Amino acid sequence: MFKQNLNVKDQFGIKYSIQATVERHFSASQSYSHIKYITVDGEDIRPSFEMFFQSTSSGKIFKII
Repeated sequence: MFKQNLNVKDQFGIKYSIQATVERHFSASQSYSHIKYITVDGEDIRPSFEMFFQSTSSGKIFKII
């Protein structure tokens, strides 16, 4: 697993620069299917439907931009 800096946007349109844990194939393909989870405010969030990431602590929904 590798770390990658990504930008996400929540359902309110606020942008965040976060760190994602990705498979090693991500750097070559840039395919979102290689993202294992994102880390927002210390919470690791796994992808759900259509590569959205829903926080259980804040309730926010994030999407990779």
